[in-house]
Amino acid sequence: MEKNELLEHVLDMEWEMFVSVKSAEPASCQSSPDKFRAIRGSVFEMWSDNMLASYLIQLSVAKMQGRNLLTEKYARMDNLIPPLSESPYIDEIVEISELWQNELQENYPALYKRCCRTLEPVGDGRNFSVYLRSELETYGDNTLELYHERVKNAYDQKRNLSIEALRHLIEKSGYRDLKHAESCLSGDDI
Repeated sequence: MEKNELLEHVLDMEWEMFVSVKSAEPASCQSSPDKFRAIRGSVFEMWSDNMLASYLIQLSVAKMQGRNLLTEKYARMDNLIPPLSESPYIDEIVEISELWQNELQENYPALYKRCCRTLEPVGDGRNFSVYLRSELETYGDNTLELYHERVKNAYDQKRNLSIEALRHLIEKSGYRDLKHAESCLSGDDI
């Protein structure tokens, strides 16, 4: 399968699982497939073919087993179930991603406030680290290993994948670039 086809299959399966998640407060994009696809697609577009293929296999196996990986993620975010994975990769991925989020917040505060989860210790899914850790715990060993490799390589190359993913999203939203979006959202329209 080509990358676009893998991406579409992943988004289709995640959407199917996402709209089935039952929670006290439904997520706003549960009724907006286009918003969901834009946000998740901006992340998955940066994944390698191998990462997408590995995750697609996991989604397919979970579906055959009657499991909903997104329900599990949200249950972890609310601390309703015990940890799903003790992989040492998770801590390193979260640590690097927190550094990237701090850089994003420092350089694009208006965008960060509008588009990102907080770094404040709120202890639930509104917190970036809780959200990311909960999602990573639903990934299988192969997907986690590939994800870790991607994050570590980007970090070693001084790339910020959080900023890159946000760039994808805001360009799909009609902004020229991050600077333009920041200016518009902060009221300093260029």
